[in-house]
Amino acid sequence: MESASPPSPPPAFLPLGTQVGPWRVMDWAGCGVHGAVYRAVRIGDEHAAPVALKLAMLPRDPRFAREAELLSRQHHPHLPRLIDHGEWQHPDGTLHPYIAMEWVDGVPLYDWARLYRPDSAQVLRLLAQVALALQALHTQEAVHRDVKGANILVRRWDGRVFLTDLGSSTFRGADTLTPPPLPPGTPIYRSPEAWQFAAQHERTATTAYRALPTDDLYALGVTACRLVTGTYPDLGETRRDEHGTWRVESLVLPHALFSARVEPPLRELILRMLSMRPEQRGTAAQLARAMERAATTLTPAHVPSNDRADTSSWQRWLTTVAAVGTLATAMLWVIAGTPEVPLRSAPGGIGASGPADAGPVGLGEAAVSASTEDTPAPSDPGAMVADTPPEPEPGQAKPDAKGRCPHKQQVALNDGCWMKTSFAQEQCESVGGSMYQGACYLPIVSPKRRPSTTVPTTRLPRHHEGAE
Repeated sequence: MESASPPSPPPAFLPLGTQVGPWRVMDWAGCGVHGAVYRAVRIGDEHAAPVALKLAMLPRDPRFAREAELLSRQHHPHLPRLIDHGEWQHPDGTLHPYIAMEWVDGVPLYDWARLYRPDSAQVLRLLAQVALALQALHTQEAVHRDVKGANILVRRWDGRVFLTDLGSSTFRGADTLTPPPLPPGTPIYRSPEAWQFAAQHERTATTAYRALPTDDLYALGVTACRLVTGTYPDLGETRRDEHGTWRVESLVLPHALFSARVEPPLRELILRMLSMRPEQRGTAAQLARAMERAATTLTPAHVPSNDRADTSSWQRWLTTVAAVGTLATAMLWVIAGTPEVPLRSAPGGIGASGPADAGPVGLGEAAVSASTEDTPAPSDPGAMVADTPPEPEPGQAKPDAKGRCPHKQQVALNDGCWMKTSFAQEQCESVGGSMYQGACYLPIVSPKRRPSTTVPTTRLPRHHEGAE
């Protein structure tokens, strides 16, 4: 009796040596909801510089043509350079688009901040680089629509910032990716005006919100707030006006943003980006100039050398994460949900003043040393501690009568089967996982389920319902 042939590998787990167009896969580099990234080399020129090969999870995913189109228009120091694009044919016959881009040996933004503890001047210069990348896109009448820490890489050897993942972007003439009312993106980074529009048009299935450059700037403000405090801003109270229209009137900001650890010039620019009135945010070019000017007024803080993470430690950590991620993607497909993250916000609106905590200027320390009223203490780098086990997803695998899951690598938890990984919170949330007791749990679900990129709009969300 012949043994059944092994199943073909999914795009998220290609064996090393697989050929994709003119490229050969050399290493697994990461995985998101829509694509897997590999380090690859050109066949016949293996000694040349590697590329980042991004392969679509789903056949004919239109995001990849969109990203290739935008990158082909740009040659910017803070956007990865497009090298090639095409389609890879899976052994089952489906065609998956791919993009080959400049390889950036970088660290995701929030992870970089935890490792290197930047001061306010460094953060301002870093944010200015992101603003310059946004300026380049906005000049092309494009909007990124998914600015967040996971899509910002800081290159190891020189600290240059790269804004990545343009697949959710829009530009003049681009086709629609998702149904109304909201475009693709990560909920916690959406602007108040986007959520207000969704609430006002929840019964109008044909009316879509048009993202503007000011939406990108608000998302950059959320990113900056999360970077320096470890906590997201939250929508404040909402009310209906005399015409029955929903209005978002304020934001609730973390106390740590008003502590002595965040220098006033940086705080003021974050508040400017988070303004409830889009026109007060200005333009990306104006913000970049303001950030550079503010950075020159600040004296760099001294950080003892033994407080900085050495490169070898980071590389060992990355190797561990990659190994766990490779195992996970080999075993399952992960859907993108909206996990609840137990982050707490301080009361008060955008003009509130918080406690002036004494302490060093280092913002990495601000993120991890804030009071427990603002941020639960992580038990693992990047992980917020949750005491409540995650709820299983619809269609998620369940343990049998003896409490065992289908594979020994899976964990039975709260009547569901999960893959326990060492992903940091940012990575965990971006692939639909849930943090529990310092670890990231990925749901074991049917591979036939298509990842969801939308959230309910029946009411304006609180911050934990749209966490990244």
